[in-house]
Amino acid sequence: PIDEIETTDDAIAIMIPIGTPEYGEEMGVSFDDPINALSKLANAQRALLAGLSPEEKERFINLASMPVGISCEYCCGVGPVGIDSNGNSACGCQHNPALLSVTMWLMQNTDYTDAEILREVMRWKTLFFPSNMVELALQIAGGDTSVLEDLPGMVGGC
Repeated sequence: PIDEIETTDDAIAIMIPIGTPEYGEEMGVSFDDPINALSKLANAQRALLAGLSPEEKERFINLASMPVGISCEYCCGVGPVGIDSNGNSACGCQHNPALLSVTMWLMQNTDYTDAEILREVMRWKTLFFPSNMVELALQIAGGDTSVLEDLPGMVGGC
């Protein structure tokens, strides 16, 4: 949809998720309640990591250790990789473990490919960091980023 982004409103409409994702009810989260979703997801990270099978853990570490943005790079500066070599969160904020939880939960409970999981993680990341993610979309699409001052920089605290 990048070729459909001509204005900031286009980017916001395409990027900011709304409603409940297909897995949201089972997971107990909704895009429409980002604060509670952030807290629930962040609190689930350690239990999800402990519950991974060896194969799931290997898949998780392989995906999350690639510099593809499964991290809180916009609030804490960890960069695009948010785990250590054992799969533990590299940051103590809520955003990073929340994104890791989405990754692990989808690996355990769906037949999503890594690309589909990454897409879902980016939807949550956009919800948590709307200004940064919409700015990235506008930069890629060649749009005007000066109007982003009205978007919140971050949902939740760091």
